[in-house]
Amino acid sequence: MYNYTIPYREKHSSVNRKETIQVTGSYTVRIEPDTAIAYIGVVTSDQELTVAQHDNSVIAQKILHSLYSNGIKEKNIQTSTYQIYPQYDYVEGKQLFKGYEVRQVFQVQMNDLSQVGRVIDDSVKSGANVVERIEFSLTDSRAPYLKALAKAYESAFEKAKILATTSGGTLDPSPLNIIEIQEFRSRIPSGKVLAYSTEASSPIASGQIGVTANIQVEYLKT
Repeated sequence: MYNYTIPYREKHSSVNRKETIQVTGSYTVRIEPDTAIAYIGVVTSDQELTVAQHDNSVIAQKILHSLYSNGIKEKNIQTSTYQIYPQYDYVEGKQLFKGYEVRQVFQVQMNDLSQVGRVIDDSVKSGANVVERIEFSLTDSRAPYLKALAKAYESAFEKAKILATTSGGTLDPSPLNIIEIQEFRSRIPSGKVLAYSTEASSPIASGQIGVTANIQVEYLKT
């Protein structure tokens, strides 16, 4: 009597000859954000570049003072944009130099969402004439993501069972392969605000944001 150990490749080659089912699973956990990032700034213009820059700098300092007065720490404020544009008028097909426009925008992070409206209101009172957008996010999304990942697997498993039964077989519940599919997201999540009213005490609604997990799973059909 001979004992024969099936080599790894040969042992698994039989799986390749059997029918497999490949499915995807996706799940989104909706959760309230705990962080807001506002893009607040000022645009100035003048025929002389030095004047436009000076005016911009003066107002930018007032905006910063307003932010500090509202308890925003210096580490949570970054200059996201500083641009200089030459401006032109077009008269009878001719390009006429008009002056310069200087744009400076601060990225302001706030961990207390109740202060977002007040911070923007005070910035506008200090001379800000640009509020590009407000982004809402989570400081730590690991827990909701793991929950979404588990639910995504459950979804994939249920789909695989239905497909196996419908096609006249049964499903081996042990997966052959699991692939976590990473999403590439823009910096603007759901719950964004792209317009802002300068009325005093304007309410800012953060809503909820989605934390999504996607997986691809392969099962053996028996």
